[in-house]
Amino acid sequence: MTRRISLGRDPVMKLRQLLASRQPFAYCDSCLAIEMEVRLTEAKAAARTVGSEPGFTRRWGRCEGCGQTIELTSMRRGAM
Repeated sequence: MTRRISLGRDPVMKLRQLLASRQPFAYCDSCLAIEMEVRLTEAKAAARTVGSEPGFTRRWGRCEGCGQTIELTSMRRGAM
Protein backbone atom coordinates (compact mmCIF):
# COMPACT_ATOMS: atom_id res chain seq x y z
CA MET A 1 0.00 0.00 0.00
CA THR A 2 1.51 3.29 -0.98
CA ARG A 3 -0.59 6.31 -0.11
CA ARG A 4 -2.84 6.98 2.84
CA ILE A 5 -6.38 8.15 2.23
CA SER A 6 -8.58 10.12 4.58
CA LEU A 7 -11.07 7.73 6.16
CA GLY A 8 -13.94 8.07 8.60
CA ARG A 9 -13.74 6.93 12.22
CA ASP A 10 -15.86 3.76 12.00
CA PRO A 11 -13.63 0.77 11.10
CA VAL A 12 -16.33 -0.83 8.90
CA MET A 13 -16.81 2.37 6.93
CA LYS A 14 -13.04 2.88 6.76
CA LEU A 15 -12.62 -0.60 5.34
CA ARG A 16 -15.34 -0.18 2.70
CA GLN A 17 -13.73 3.08 1.54
CA LEU A 18 -10.24 1.62 1.57
CA LEU A 19 -11.15 -1.48 -0.44
CA ALA A 20 -13.14 0.61 -2.95
CA SER A 21 -10.12 2.82 -3.50
CA ARG A 22 -7.77 -0.18 -3.87
CA GLN A 23 -9.96 -2.42 -6.02
CA PRO A 24 -9.20 -5.15 -7.24
CA PHE A 25 -6.46 -5.80 -4.66
CA ALA A 26 -6.98 -7.90 -1.52
CA TYR A 27 -5.33 -7.41 1.88
CA CYS A 28 -4.84 -9.36 5.10
CA ASP A 29 -6.20 -8.14 8.42
CA SER A 30 -2.77 -7.02 9.63
CA CYS A 31 -2.14 -4.82 6.59
CA LEU A 32 -5.66 -3.43 6.85
CA ALA A 33 -5.10 -2.56 10.53
CA ILE A 34 -1.90 -0.69 9.68
CA GLU A 35 -3.48 1.16 6.77
CA MET A 36 -6.64 2.08 8.69
CA GLU A 37 -4.63 2.96 11.83
CA VAL A 38 -6.78 0.73 14.07
CA ARG A 39 -6.05 -2.21 16.37
CA LEU A 40 -5.78 -5.63 14.76
CA THR A 41 -8.91 -6.80 16.61
CA GLU A 42 -10.88 -3.89 15.09
CA ALA A 43 -9.56 -4.66 11.61
CA LYS A 44 -10.45 -8.35 11.95
CA ALA A 45 -13.99 -7.55 13.09
CA ALA A 46 -14.47 -5.01 10.29
CA ALA A 47 -13.08 -7.46 7.71
CA ARG A 48 -15.48 -10.22 8.81
CA THR A 49 -18.40 -7.79 8.64
CA VAL A 50 -17.49 -6.25 5.28
CA GLY A 51 -16.47 -9.60 3.79
CA SER A 52 -20.00 -10.91 4.30
CA GLU A 53 -21.64 -7.91 2.61
CA PRO A 54 -22.73 -7.88 -1.04
CA GLY A 55 -19.92 -6.61 -3.24
CA PHE A 56 -17.11 -7.76 -0.91
CA THR A 57 -15.41 -11.08 -0.26
CA ARG A 58 -13.18 -12.93 2.22
CA ARG A 59 -10.91 -15.56 0.67
CA TRP A 60 -7.49 -17.16 0.98
CA GLY A 61 -4.76 -15.80 -1.24
CA ARG A 62 -1.63 -13.66 -1.39
CA CYS A 63 -1.86 -10.28 0.35
CA GLU A 64 -1.06 -7.32 -1.88
CA GLY A 65 0.50 -5.50 1.08
CA CYS A 66 2.82 -8.04 2.74
CA GLY A 67 2.84 -10.98 0.34
CA GLN A 68 1.70 -13.57 2.91
CA THR A 69 -0.70 -16.32 1.86
CA ILE A 70 -3.50 -15.75 4.33
CA GLU A 71 -7.20 -14.87 4.57
CA LEU A 72 -7.87 -11.65 2.65
CA THR A 73 -10.65 -9.12 2.20
CA SER A 74 -11.41 -7.32 -1.06
CA MET A 75 -14.12 -5.66 -3.07
CA ARG A 76 -15.51 -7.99 -5.73
CA ARG A 77 -14.52 -7.14 -9.29
CA GLY A 78 -17.20 -5.10 -10.98
CA ALA A 79 -18.88 -4.18 -7.68
CA MET A 80 -18.49 -0.45 -8.33
